Amino acid sequence: MGVIDVYSGVLFSSLPWWVAAPLIQLAVLVFGMALDETYVNRTTVLTGAIAVHIHGFVAGDVGLLVGLYADLGLFVGAYGLYSYVIDGYVGNAFRLVAFFVYSPLSVFLVILTAGPTLFGIEPLFVPALALAGYANVRLQAHLAPSDPYYFGPESKAAFESAVEADTRSETAAEGRSKASDSAATDTATTANGPGSDEAGSGSDPDPFDESHDDGEVEHPGAEPAAAGDSSERGILPEFMRRL
Repeated sequence: MGVIDVYSGVLFSSLPWWVAAPLIQLAVLVFGMALDETYVNRTTVLTGAIAVHIHGFVAGDVGLLVGLYADLGLFVGAYGLYSYVIDGYVGNAFRLVAFFVYSPLSVFLVILTAGPTLFGIEPLFVPALALAGYANVRLQAHLAPSDPYYFGPESKAAFESAVEADTRSETAAEGRSKASDSAATDTATTANGPGSDEAGSGSDPDPFDESHDDGEVEHPGAEPAAAGDSSERGILPEFMRRL
């Protein structure tokens, strides 16, 4: 018998299923909150739906309401994830659904009350969502003026202006780089041209010739945008907005 045959596993696989499953679900929910660094955001819908599906795999089956809840969460969450990747604008409908229906607390209570069913329907499903929604409203009031959510740009115009600003910044940087390359080429041509071995004290200086101690020409790169010019948060870089 080899080492693999007797290895009992680490972390979740070495725990009882009734301990490992809640820990995995909790880790998925925390991961969604960490992506955009707030309680509810554009990714928590998808991670919440995944957590509910994990409950279904562990429990073996779920009722009608929880099943629809998990499946719809995958579609809505996929849209939220796409909006997060491009740092795009999401409408009020998505914001309401994410905050009141698929918040981490809503998902937690739905999983907690998903056990008992009556004619294939979970009678505690709606009360669980209502309780979570009330708790979210109280949390928002408690944290005022701060908000326990973040959904990216506040309007389509803000998103489009951010994209245009990034495009203009890149265009200007490319123009400066090409101008610097052209200046370097002109300097090399002038140095290697006819009469380059003669004294140049009487000639006019080249306006594009920039002196450096090491003789090299520096090529300016793209300047980073100011922190206030972007609504981006989370772990993805700013250029992902333009995918």
